[in-house]
Order: sequence, then structure tokens, then C-alpha cells
Amino acid sequence: MTSLNYTTHSVDSIVKSCLDISDPHLHFFNEPYDEKINGVSYKVFQATINFLPHELTNFRCFNCGFTTFYRNGYTPKRLIRIPAVNATHQTTIQARSARIRCRNCNSTISAKTTLLPPNCQISYSLRAKIATKLRHDISAKTIAYEEGVSASTVNRMLSHTRSEFRNNFNFLPLHLCFDEFRGTHNSYHFICLDSDNHVIQTILPNRFKDTIIKYFMKFPESVRQLVRTVSCDLNSYYVDIAKTLLPNAKIIIDRFHIVQMLNRALNSMRTDLMNNFEHSSKNYKLFKRNWKLFLKRYDDLDCTHQFYERSLKIWTTSERLVNSGLEVGDQAFNEAYWDYQRLLEIIVAPTKNKIDIFKQRINEVHQKYLIKRTLATKSEKVLLSFFDNLDAIISALNPMYSRYTNGPLEGINRKIKQIQRTAYGYRNFDHLKARIYLQTYLGKDTRSSMKIA
Repeated sequence: MTSLNYTTHSVDSIVKSCLDISDPHLHFFNEPYDEKINGVSYKVFQATINFLPHELTNFRCFNCGFTTFYRNGYTPKRLIRIPAVNATHQTTIQARSARIRCRNCNSTISAKTTLLPPNCQISYSLRAKIATKLRHDISAKTIAYEEGVSASTVNRMLSHTRSEFRNNFNFLPLHLCFDEFRGTHNSYHFICLDSDNHVIQTILPNRFKDTIIKYFMKFPESVRQLVRTVSCDLNSYYVDIAKTLLPNAKIIIDRFHIVQMLNRALNSMRTDLMNNFEHSSKNYKLFKRNWKLFLKRYDDLDCTHQFYERSLKIWTTSERLVNSGLEVGDQAFNEAYWDYQRLLEIIVAPTKNKIDIFKQRINEVHQKYLIKRTLATKSEKVLLSFFDNLDAIISALNPMYSRYTNGPLEGINRKIKQIQRTAYGYRNFDHLKARIYLQTYLGKDTRSSMKIA
């Protein structure tokens, strides 16, 4: 078999082509070899860093300004970390820089390469690869292991990305979502989202009222007046902040939270009613085994298909079971059930008449417990909470604002939980915030709705 004897020039061109390097200062003079450095297998490429002819022609000493110099050999070998060329070895360039010495002041200057920043071992290409991996659901330690760097190095690069997410305090999205999530040190952080393109507006280190107000006060009043809607849950100071700082915004309580509150109240009342019966009785089994039917929309209950209910030992339908439960239940449970059904009916097919009836029911409960609210049942206490935020509740039920919900923000919160689960939690809020921005901005149009309105 004939061996291939490459010349020095051909080795340089082949290696540069394989490593995708175009820096003319760098010159490879030998084929790569395998070596273990600090217990890690490396594929080592030997190279020298030289001055270009025009750099020597136009040389002027940085210290004294003289143009006379003489060559002074090479600097000691140093490693330049680049992305791995195969799956079994890390890749590094073992380079020596050419050195010249000024004849006037005796200071030395070494040749530089554009592969990496000064006084550093990690190349720009490896930094870019690490930054790309940070945009995916991979822990920092896994990235560090795969790229042959320390976890601290990965976190430092993560910290450098924070400058890419600075807020423009001259613009606010037209439609906002407010919520919070549990983050570092088991504390809650405030998060604000653009409802139109689902891009995070900001993440604050806590959800305190003063912190949120201080953030929004950075925007001029003329900008804050242009916000049209704010979607949030029934957190009272979110509503107060929106009314104070965003005066022209329509407050919309998220419909999921509205339904959830009545759903939980009705289910709790069903449990209380069930526990009034003996555990062996048919009524107890009726409420125990068929709890899902009482939370289902009444019009979706099957009234034709019969099945054998083993606990009651009868053939029946789902509608008949619910009616049996309503006959056994007290007046408070029946009222809670039909209040819940009215709300579901509005969510499915909203009309002005249905909304007015539900609003009238809320006002009736308020008048009934005008003096002492503690006497209200669990479902009526929910309706009293609705009365305290009546305009925002009615706006949420209005078909005009049906597209503005906290659904996208709840999806972001679910993704944040996954980010924290992959990393086994974060101690540094800035690292968590940067990782959230990186992973949620992936493939997303980040233009503000204000700019494209």
C-alpha cells in the first residue's frame, strides 16, 4: 500500500478545510495525533501563529511607537479549544505564537489569531456551540461534559447572554398577561407576556407590588396608556397595578381560573354532602363513584345509553344519575350545581342574555350577604369574589375578548418547570432567567405587537 506524503502546505489546507478555519495567521504543519491531557482524550492539531507580511511592514511599537524590530522566536505552547471533530475525542489546537521585539524599548509583541479572545483558551466557535446547546433542554453539566469544559464555564457564557434581552422602555405590547411561577430559593417570580406573539416581556426577581410598579414606571406614561388589555388571575394587586399604571387597559380575568374556582367549590360541597351519609349507603356511593358526572356539562350527559351501575345495582344513564344526586342533595348543593352549569354554558356558547343572567345571579348573592359574608356557602363565596371583580369577570366572558387568556403564559410556566427539572433547580436567578429567555425565544417572532400594530 502506497503511503501518502503530504507537503506542509497541503496539510495546512486540508486541516483548515476540515476544521472550517480561515484565519491566515494560523499555519498547521503536521498531522493530528491523540494525547491524554488531564485524563481527557484529545485530538491535537499542531500549529503556529504568524504575523502577516503587511503587519510587519506597517509595524509600530505599541509602547514607544518605533518601527524597528527583530524576530524573537516563539511563545510557549498553548491550547486553543475548538468543537470536537468526532464523538470519542475532544479537539484542541496546540499553537505557538511568533514573537518580535522592539529595538528601542525592548518590549515584545506576539502574533494574534482571530479564533479566540485575548488571554483565553476557548474559541469563538466552541462558545457558539455551547450557546446553541443552551437553547435546548440540556443541563449545564451535560453540556460541559460533552464539550470538555467546566460547568462554571458554561454558566459564565450563560451570564453573557443577559445583555441580549434588554428591555426597550419605549414600547409595550398592546395586550399583556400577568402571572407568577416558583423559581430560585422556593420563591415566586413575576412574569409578563405579550399575548399576541407569546414572547416574554419581563421576568422580575419577585412578585412584590413595589417591584412590579417600579418596573412599569420605567415606561413613559404615553406608552403605558396604549396598552389595551391585561389578562391575569384573581390576584387582587395585579388588578390594582393594571388599573393604576395601565389606565386604558381592559382587565380580563382568565376564564380557566373562573371555571376552576366554581369547579372546586362545587366538588368540595359534593364531598361534604357525601360524608353526611353512611359509607355503605347508596347515596354515598352515588356521589363517590360518579363525581366526574357532577362536574360535566349537563347538556353533554348521555340520556339514551344505559349501563349497569354496580354500586346501585341498577341499569341507568349518566343524566339519571346526576338527577338522582340533585334530588338527594340539599338546596345549597343544587344552587351551586346550576351556577356552575350557567358558567359552563356561557363559556361554550356566550350570548348577552346568558351573561346578564349570570351577572344578575352574582348581584343577588351579593345583596343576600351584604352584611355578613361568612354565612355564605362555598360556591356563594366564589360568586362574592366574582362580584369584587365584576367588570373583569364580565369582560372575560364577553366573546369580544375571548382570545385573550393566560393560556400561553401557563404554557410558558410549564416549560419553566421543565427547565428547572432538567437542571435539578437553580440557585442563581440570573442564570434561570437567561435560560428561560434562550429556550422560549427559540424560533419565535420577537417583534412587539406595538411595532406591528
